[in-house]
Amino acid sequence: MRKVVNETNKMYQDLTRKMSTKSREDLKDPSVTCSVVVSNETIKRNKRLALAYLNTRMDRIKKMWWTQGSIIPDEMKTKLHQAEKDFFEGYDKIMADYSQELDIDLTSDMNPPRDHMVQVRILKDYGEVLLRSGQFIDLKRSSIFMLRSDVETLLQKGIAVQLRD
Repeated sequence: MRKVVNETNKMYQDLTRKMSTKSREDLKDPSVTCSVVVSNETIKRNKRLALAYLNTRMDRIKKMWWTQGSIIPDEMKTKLHQAEKDFFEGYDKIMADYSQELDIDLTSDMNPPRDHMVQVRILKDYGEVLLRSGQFIDLKRSSIFMLRSDVETLLQKGIAVQLRD
């Protein structure tokens, strides 16, 4: 990356120097114009490639957070630049703050559900409960179909178990 940045800076300085020494009449010469255009396009190409490389690295770091969690694996620490480690820590902080603000675990249920209704078995008589959907339901030992969004809390509290997905 450093080599590309240095090469691009040198090309920019050469282009700036070349343009400052040329008069308006010189720019009418096709060879001069061609040289300037090729240099400028090369600089822009180098920038695009560097940004694509950095964007790919950032995407991989984000993916690592989603798959590995909030701690960088030891084998990856040596492969990351300090700026990338800082990015990972910043991303972790943003995601933790967001998760805390919404009061949900973003890393649970990483696979989308196949169905919005699930069958659950209520393990004990629990009484009347207000569901996320705004509906009141009397939970008694039984097997029932419920909205997946309503079941999540019941599953976490151990009131119900999911029978099949």
